[in-house]
Amino acid sequence: MSSDSGRMMVATTSYKLVVFDLDGSALTPEKQLTPRFKSAVKRALSQGVQIALASGRSLSSVLELMRQLPLPEKQGFAIACNGALIWSESQGCCIGSELLEHADVLALSALGQQLGYAAYFLENNQLMTAFPVTRRCGGYQYSHLPVVKLVDGWQNQPRTSPKMMFIESEENINLLASLVPDSIYHRYHFVRSEPNYYEVMKQGVHKGAACKKLAAYLNIVPDDIIAVGDELNDKEMLLFAGLAVAMGNAAAEIKLIADWTTDSNQQDGAAKVLEYFVIKQ
Repeated sequence: MSSDSGRMMVATTSYKLVVFDLDGSALTPEKQLTPRFKSAVKRALSQGVQIALASGRSLSSVLELMRQLPLPEKQGFAIACNGALIWSESQGCCIGSELLEHADVLALSALGQQLGYAAYFLENNQLMTAFPVTRRCGGYQYSHLPVVKLVDGWQNQPRTSPKMMFIESEENINLLASLVPDSIYHRYHFVRSEPNYYEVMKQGVHKGAACKKLAAYLNIVPDDIIAVGDELNDKEMLLFAGLAVAMGNAAAEIKLIADWTTDSNQQDGAAKVLEYFVIKQ
């Protein structure tokens, strides 16, 4: 681990909450939680530290992974859809929800039509789109979720969604950000979450805002929080936390804003964060 960073490292011995990104961070490249990570979580929990998982994934996907951890019954928090949803396991419900409204779904779908990019929104753990669904479409190629073509007249049925997504080849996603008109770009929060994903939430909705809400809910100050991430959708979360940790495989911009860089997700870097900063020997 190294401390090459753009911020001064916060010195504390009483971290109370650790928030882990999933893909590229807590998960291995094979999308697994390692035995070492699970063991470190168990030891951290025994010392009263809270654990949260924060991801661009759907809520059900984050909960499926969270429930693989050795969390005591009814403990743990999930931040899903890049901060649009905050789930409390003890409450058995969302304690925070920021959804795109029907008008937003229509506007972003129209943007996709204008630019020639399929726009998808989440509904019942499916990717819904007005674009033709073929084996060549981005949602089919780069997502594991079912892709469903909307039927005629779908615009007349009220719909909300935690986020919308453009899913394309890396080359097309690289180009997309420059094509979005300023009038649309400044109405929402756009973020590159993975090479093939460009995601859209309500303005002000991101993992950092969700961590702030969770911290207030738990009555924990930012200095007592560690955040761990690797991609651009983790940026606000790392800036909010008292200790920002970048994975060894993180994007260059994430490493620049981090206080500390751990090993990669191939080398149990997430587990090492808990071992180094939280678990008292």
